[in-house]
Amino acid sequence: MVRHGDAEPKAEGKEDKERRLVEKGVIQMRRVANLVELLGFRPDRILTSPYVRAIQSAQAISEELEDDVKVETIKELEPDQDPSALLNRLRGMDEKGCNTTILVVGHEPYLSRFIRLVTGGEVELKKGGVAVIKMNAKEGKGSLELLLNQKVLKRL
Repeated sequence: MVRHGDAEPKAEGKEDKERRLVEKGVIQMRRVANLVELLGFRPDRILTSPYVRAIQSAQAISEELEDDVKVETIKELEPDQDPSALLNRLRGMDEKGCNTTILVVGHEPYLSRFIRLVTGGEVELKKGGVAVIKMNAKEGKGSLELLLNQKVLKRL
C-alpha cells in the first residue's frame, strides 16, 4: 500500500480530486518503485484511487518498474469510501486462492483504516509512505510486514 506523493496545495476553485503531483511527489514515487524492486516484488496488479495525484503516483511507480502492469482505477479507493469495500474487491480477485502481489495507491486516512481493518494495527502513512501487508483476502486478515516513510526511503 502506497500513499500518493506530494501534490499541489488545495486551492480555491480547484476540486481536491484534480490536484496533481508536484515534482517532489514524482521523485517520491520513484523511490517507492526502487523499494519494490529491492524487495523483489513484481506487482500483478496496480490499483489506484481515481484522484489525479493517486493515478499519477501509480503511473510513476509503474513506469519506473518498467512492467507492463496496467494501472486500474477503482472507486473503492476514493477517500470517502468504506475500507471494507476494498477488502471485498480483493476477495473477488483472490477466488482461486493464488498468491497475488497487488500494489495499492490511495489516500489517508483511508489507507490507515484499511490496515487497521485487516491487521488490527494503528498506523499513519505519510505522503509517499509504504506499508507491506501479507494478507489472506478470503479471511480478510493480514499482518503488517513493513512500514516506511520517505525519510527512510531516501536512505535506501
